[in-house]
Amino acid sequence: MASPKTSSISIALLALLLSADAGAIWGDSDEEFGVDGSLRTITAATYNYDNPDVFGADNPGDGISQTMLRLTIGGRPADWLSYEIHGVQSLSFSSMAGTAMQGPVIFGTQGVDTRYLALDAAWDWADENDIQARLYLDRCNFKIALPFADVTVGRQAITFGKAYFWNPLDVFLAFDPRQFDRDYKAGVDALRIDIPLGDFSGINLVGVLGRKLSAYGSYRDEGAFNASWYGSAFVARAYTNLFEWDLAVQGGKVYGGYQAGGAASGEIGEIAIRLEAAYLFAVDSDDLPFPLSGKEIESHLTAVVGLGHRFENTLQIEIEYLFNGAGDPDNLEAALVRMLSGGSYHLGEHLLGIVATYEILPILNGSLAWIFSISDRSSLIQPGLSLSVSDEADFVFGAMIGLGARPVPSGIAGVPQLESEFGTYPNIYYMEFKFYF
Repeated sequence: MASPKTSSISIALLALLLSADAGAIWGDSDEEFGVDGSLRTITAATYNYDNPDVFGADNPGDGISQTMLRLTIGGRPADWLSYEIHGVQSLSFSSMAGTAMQGPVIFGTQGVDTRYLALDAAWDWADENDIQARLYLDRCNFKIALPFADVTVGRQAITFGKAYFWNPLDVFLAFDPRQFDRDYKAGVDALRIDIPLGDFSGINLVGVLGRKLSAYGSYRDEGAFNASWYGSAFVARAYTNLFEWDLAVQGGKVYGGYQAGGAASGEIGEIAIRLEAAYLFAVDSDDLPFPLSGKEIESHLTAVVGLGHRFENTLQIEIEYLFNGAGDPDNLEAALVRMLSGGSYHLGEHLLGIVATYEILPILNGSLAWIFSISDRSSLIQPGLSLSVSDEADFVFGAMIGLGARPVPSGIAGVPQLESEFGTYPNIYYMEFKFYF
């Protein structure tokens, strides 16, 4: 469970914020200058299956917590100019073997994704086996509105794609399919030009600077600022609406190679349809760490087909099938390295995702998500409840239940052999509190 030091800091921050009046801290971000903020704290406990190679001897459970304080500065000093700055202080604790970041990694909520970042704007001012404190710049950009285009320069969130679990076209730090908190998306160091060609048509041009990373996501290039052709991206995207269907094509240089893809979304009767696919042509990839065989990044196709419907009683159901060409069900250890470094969504090739949401009460929403790996017949089940206690505060309760074949000893001391993806997970039970001010 959370350490006394971590819990004390979280309680102190919560008491300070709840004692303040709701609303912006200072000014108005829709005008010349404004300061806002949010506090998010997650506390979780794991129920570990019996496997000393994975969890250590006599370890039935672990505790995980993460607290994130986000301050946002923004404004519109002129009709043609706007800006935003997001600074984040995170404090993570985990009793799991290894580092304090292992808990957030499981949730897909780690503080800083390292792809597409040329500027190292993070300071780990405490970094121990069980506790990590990190101060980092999540966004810092300004937008210029020209007569023919909008130009945004700096660290910014960029989202392409409309699917729920998986977005092959969303190459710039897409949300993790397991991620239950999607309030904020991490930023990348980019120049973006948006050229409108009509009410529902336009062109997006994006150039992003980034570094080449190791197989485990750490910087290969040292220094506060660095970039490489391998780690950078230059993407063009065109979109329009034809016969009430949203259509998009996209292509260009991305991390580790070149991408070409397209998407379509619309409705057939009362059923929403989403189609999205992209092919990555990998170039000059390094070998996987010994003794694994293969490349860190290989050429592959990623495709998603999704269906959705919202009923009059507020029940909404979304179903998606993923073909994950970067997966390798015959070599799960190699697939795990690719997934942890951001090169693959999952370990397997064929997956199915289903999520149902329902408004139980005006202030209480329920959800149930299921991700099933057809490749190894393992499942991840995620029930959740979201309670809105005020316009500024929410509680989220949930669980992540992993089902499937468990790891077995491999014959190499201390290194388990994976038998399935989600069967490797412990069961996780969590509570999250979110407060906006």
